[in-house]
Amino acid sequence: MRILFFVILIILNCSLFAQYAPQADVLGTTAISKDSSIIVSWATAYQNYNVGTEVDITWQTPEKALGAAQGTSGDIVCLGRGGTITFSFDTLIVNGEGPDFTTFENALSHTFLELGWVEVSMDGINFERFPNHSHTVSPISAFGNVDPTKINGYCSKYLQGFGTPFDLDSVSLDTIRFVRLIDIVGDGNSYDSESHPIYDPYATTGSAGLDIDAIGVINAGTMKESISEIAPLDFRIYPNPAKDFLIIEGITNQSIKIFDLRGRVVKQIVISGGVKLSQPINISNLEQGIYFLKLETKQANISKKLIIKR
Repeated sequence: MRILFFVILIILNCSLFAQYAPQADVLGTTAISKDSSIIVSWATAYQNYNVGTEVDITWQTPEKALGAAQGTSGDIVCLGRGGTITFSFDTLIVNGEGPDFTTFENALSHTFLELGWVEVSMDGINFERFPNHSHTVSPISAFGNVDPTKINGYCSKYLQGFGTPFDLDSVSLDTIRFVRLIDIVGDGNSYDSESHPIYDPYATTGSAGLDIDAIGVINAGTMKESISEIAPLDFRIYPNPAKDFLIIEGITNQSIKIFDLRGRVVKQIVISGGVKLSQPINISNLEQGIYFLKLETKQANISKKLIIKR
């Protein structure tokens, strides 16, 4: 009986003090640099940005999380307490060798980590959450520290400029098109996959919660041309970068606006008559640069980054 007691005690201690990968500059880390050659593409669109509380308007620009990670504190979108956002891609993310995608937050240090759940989906409706583990045993103040070896499976585990990897094996999926991030209010009232309370810096204000820099794709698959592969209320644009013409595919009887980086509407496109335009859209009057295409409906708001190069 005494032996059994000690075996149980050892098992409980191992669970409580589990060690996960360390910070980005320590041997054994799983951190992925924003400049890593294994990243082949980035999120190109977002939808359903539901901002939580304690977020200044300055940080409520979801387009800043599209495209390549910048590794800076300011080029982000903040979710706020309990906020959510869903990203989509011009490619499929497939279950390949090793991690399949990576998420970038803007942690100011190796230990100031604001946590968020990561969920994935093929159809944009049914999502699977990655297993997650938090072995921080007590509350953390607004400017307190999280030991990265005590957390696993969250969006933010590493210093800005370094991504957290995710493998679709963990959710038993072969292919996805959407990644949803959900801020965790780290006051201990949320729980990990093993029913442990989750603690992170609380209560922060002004830019509370997850600050998303980018989502990088590591294992990419080819998007099928069939419209059945495009989720409802999503759309494709190509070529991207574009030069003088653009094709939009996946929706009908909708109006899409093109915005420049200053938030001005520079072109409005009305799509009707079919799911694939037979004639390219002329964008030759737009200057070279970065733009955003936005579709707004009662069901969703979707935005995609467009690059014009000449």
